Amino acid sequence: MRTSIRHASAIRQGLWLGGFALLLAGCRSDLGQQLLERELRYQEDQIYQLQDELREKCDRLERTAGENTSLRRQLGLGAGDQVAPRSAPVRQPAAGAVPVPPAIELPDGPRSPAPPVKPAPPDLEGVPPLPTSGAGRPAALPAGGLVFPPGPAVIDPAARPVESTADAASGRRASFDAPAAEGRPARLVVNPRQTACLDGSGGAGLRLVFEVRDDEERLVAAAGDVTVTVFDASDAAPVARWEIPAAHAAGHFRRTSRNRGLHFEFPWQGRFPAGETVRVVVGFAPAGGQPLETEATIRTR
Repeated sequence: MRTSIRHASAIRQGLWLGGFALLLAGCRSDLGQQLLERELRYQEDQIYQLQDELREKCDRLERTAGENTSLRRQLGLGAGDQVAPRSAPVRQPAAGAVPVPPAIELPDGPRSPAPPVKPAPPDLEGVPPLPTSGAGRPAALPAGGLVFPPGPAVIDPAARPVESTADAASGRRASFDAPAAEGRPARLVVNPRQTACLDGSGGAGLRLVFEVRDDEERLVAAAGDVTVTVFDASDAAPVARWEIPAAHAAGHFRRTSRNRGLHFEFPWQGRFPAGETVRVVVGFAPAGGQPLETEATIRTR
């Protein structure tokens, strides 16, 4: 009984070992087959690539042969004719002729350089010429010395130019730096860089800077009533309106290198505009002149 059990267990172990061996052999055969197939595919791709290159070379050879045949037809040559390279004809000396060297003309001996010419002194108005001797050298000064003209008169810096009779009668200045007369107000120009909506710690408001210019685009310091109306982009009704009389507006005028024109800062009247931009309409009514008006779009944020 025990012997049969041992035989059965031995047979069972043998079957297990045989199956494992067959499994290993199958895996190895599959791996080797995959490597062989990959190598075959690589070689097949190389063959296709070489065939494509051969076909391209043959096409180029055919095109070159056709171009060669066309050129031969244009030159009138046959299929077996050869084109000889062109060369310049070589002149052979005549029999018995003696070679003669070319004639060479040598220049004369070195020439001495010309003496430098001394420039004559310029003639100055009011200054007598310097006396010179016969050899071109300056002669000795006379006993009394050189006589020079009198010097310029001393100008008093506190003196003022004398006005002409016509200028004195009309009351105009006779200086050369008199500023050009300003023209009449012709149009308004809003400064977009300095005009902005304020919404900071100092409070919400509007900073407005505009210039009054004449027909020649010159800044005019004219007095007049100023009206400013602000419209929200989302609402047709005005958001705020300010009226500044001429006497108060004149104190806001600036004429410097950085600040030019009329400068105002207004606090908001009510709510802050809801849109991203507002339309600012500026009116200016000069005394005794035509009212002017302009508008500009200002960002609120």
